[in-house]
Amino acid sequence: MNVRLTRHHKNIIFATVLLLPSIALLALTIISPLIKSVLMSFTDYSLLSPDKHWNGFANYTELLRSSEFYHSLRVTLVYVVITVILDLMLGMALAVVLNRNIKFRGFFRSIIMIPWAIPTIVTALIFMWIYQGDYGVLNYTLVHLGMIDANINWLRTMSVALPSIIVVAVFRQTPLVSVMLLAGLQGISGSLYEAARIDGASSWRIFTNITLPMLKPVISSVTLIMIVNNFQMFTLFFTLTNGGPAGSTTSLAIMTYFTAFSKYEMGKASAIGVIWLVLLFAFSMIFTRLTNRDDR
Repeated sequence: MNVRLTRHHKNIIFATVLLLPSIALLALTIISPLIKSVLMSFTDYSLLSPDKHWNGFANYTELLRSSEFYHSLRVTLVYVVITVILDLMLGMALAVVLNRNIKFRGFFRSIIMIPWAIPTIVTALIFMWIYQGDYGVLNYTLVHLGMIDANINWLRTMSVALPSIIVVAVFRQTPLVSVMLLAGLQGISGSLYEAARIDGASSWRIFTNITLPMLKPVISSVTLIMIVNNFQMFTLFFTLTNGGPAGSTTSLAIMTYFTAFSKYEMGKASAIGVIWLVLLFAFSMIFTRLTNRDDR
């Protein structure tokens, strides 16, 4: 019996064939490891022992009763909130400036992405030299300007270690934010600004009543991307401070790494990852729903 396929069914089959390699790759690299990690979080699996036993929610219970976990969560949240706010503020300022008809605008638009183009590990190594306690450029400059009396070990002092990491993150991420916001600014019709100026609106009123509302979708997307990226930041913390001094910069990423590869508690480390994933997923859903509700 011959079965004649309609054009619609042929298109579906063709699309499915094209998508199968991507779906298979996604399943092998993301879905499968994710499922394995979730299952592992319910075991007492350790790298020191080949045996693993199902222990239910014991890992989660231990984590939720651990002050170390809440400290790492607090460090992560402080880092994410401050970094994202600074990224948005500085990125917006740069985008507004680069959107104006200034001299060498094309040149500045080109070089602004250099910090983002540099690999994170290279940026961290550069700032390790800048922050160096004895002969670092930062201490040398501040001492000669009379702003500090003695050298500061920026990455080994509890009160300034986390702010030092935040500075590096903002330096690297702000260019990307500014370029994305600049793209949004260029999508705003110039006639809106001309009409506002004719009506006598000040620059601040134009910015708050035209620029910000028109940029709201872009700002929402950039904010969510930056929050997710910074929430899982590992390279800067590991390279610059390795979670120190005295755990003052131990984020969830660092805690997960040490739990898995220093304490060899893979089950517990997987539980941290699952909690981490749930927190990010819940926040993303709430954030998306709030921004979509405001757009109605």
